[in-house]
Amino acid sequence: MDVPMPPPFDDSELPISQAESLAHHKGDLSLNNYTVISSEAAALLGQHMGGTLWLNGLRSLAAEAAASLAAHEGSMSLDGLTVLSDEAAAALSRFTHGLSLDGLSSLSDRAAESLSSHEGTLSLNGLTSLSGTAASGLGRHNGSLWLNGLGALSAEAAQGLAQCRGLLSLNGLTTLSSDAAAALSRSAGNLSLDGILSLTDEEAAALGQHRGMLGLAGLTTISESAARGLAQRSRVLALNGLASLPGAVAEALGHHRGLLYLNGVKSLSPTAAAALARHRGDLYLEGLATLPDDVAQELTKHGEGWLYLNGLTSLSPEAAEALRSKPNVRVPERFVL
Repeated sequence: MDVPMPPPFDDSELPISQAESLAHHKGDLSLNNYTVISSEAAALLGQHMGGTLWLNGLRSLAAEAAASLAAHEGSMSLDGLTVLSDEAAAALSRFTHGLSLDGLSSLSDRAAESLSSHEGTLSLNGLTSLSGTAASGLGRHNGSLWLNGLGALSAEAAQGLAQCRGLLSLNGLTTLSSDAAAALSRSAGNLSLDGILSLTDEEAAALGQHRGMLGLAGLTTISESAARGLAQRSRVLALNGLASLPGAVAEALGHHRGLLYLNGVKSLSPTAAAALARHRGDLYLEGLATLPDDVAQELTKHGEGWLYLNGLTSLSPEAAEALRSKPNVRVPERFVL
């Protein structure tokens, strides 16, 4: 249960008596209206367990207070901080839960190196640029890393971030150089690039070497050769921005092995359906509202993995009969197969 606090005056400090009473509360604590926290109050809140601690009103954080808050057992949001000292970053590096610092627009190399020791999701979506040294530090972070504020990424920074073993989210990027794509393809974790609007064949071929989840929801069109490049190795390929799927592109994607998400596709030709049926792995086509009989017939040939069609709003008796022959298919419950 959340505990909302009454709006205090500007520059309001969290009273120690209130911090003491809240320290043993079970559940989320929303204290966003407080702009100042003493080391004593922070030490008390550090004893809080079992929920998210929201302190988004804080404008600064002393190293001693940061060290106390790092003992908190649960996620913590400090999105109001616009600067973080190297000492405070070092203290927060000992925190072992999800940490959000989305208010930071910059981060020193030393602070980035310290935060690499943090374990858990680390959200730094306010950063608009990142040096190669800072990227190398953050890349060693053990957990998901959210950097959706970056509008550009050098090959050097990409190489540093590729060390990330959890989800690396770079959804603010709209373009990516071939060198940066090649560097990111070597990351061991999942990779989200949902802001990328277009890919050259060379960039697609580089990203296609990535072996984890690859998300590219920003792509609305893709060439046959780029599709073939992307389909090479990724265990999970998400192309949910594609609204249509020409036969040649479907043919290229049919060579993918693993989970393939095409939830933005609104219609399929029988040719495209036949090509996708050769895909090996789970296939998601949840954007299809209708399924012509001939398309349904082709999709039943999808032999390896599940076929997900949970977006269907209508289905003819003939199409339903065709799908009934495929054991691993998911449709809305109202359509009994």
